[in-house]
Amino acid sequence: MLVPAIHFPDGNCENAMKLYQKAFNGQILSISYNHEAPDSKLVETDKTYNYVMHGEMIICGTRVNMCDVEEEILPNNMFIFNVFFNTVEEVTSAFNELKQGGKIIDDLEPTFWSPMYCSFLDRYGIQWQIMVNQ
Repeated sequence: MLVPAIHFPDGNCENAMKLYQKAFNGQILSISYNHEAPDSKLVETDKTYNYVMHGEMIICGTRVNMCDVEEEILPNNMFIFNVFFNTVEEVTSAFNELKQGGKIIDDLEPTFWSPMYCSFLDRYGIQWQIMVNQ
């Protein structure tokens, strides 16, 4: 399953989700905050404490993931693609194929939200997050 994701600067994700909920009659499925993560490295500053680590909603029948980020956001780099597979083997295979000539952001490893996850830019500059669907 391919799911678009939107990154928001300056802690705007939750407000954006509420706007999309109202504008599109969207359904917010979940919002998880940095401070809820068992891994405290996600909360780097007081500013990021209430950042949305992972938001998920349905907009016009499409699942969309969203989160807050600290890196510089320009209109052309707010979007990434999330791919959900059923098995660790499928994630590993796709990662090994796509990482060639790219840049790894988060190396392939289990996380508290997925048995296997990775994030990277492919050789064409497209950002992907690939994980096992739970």
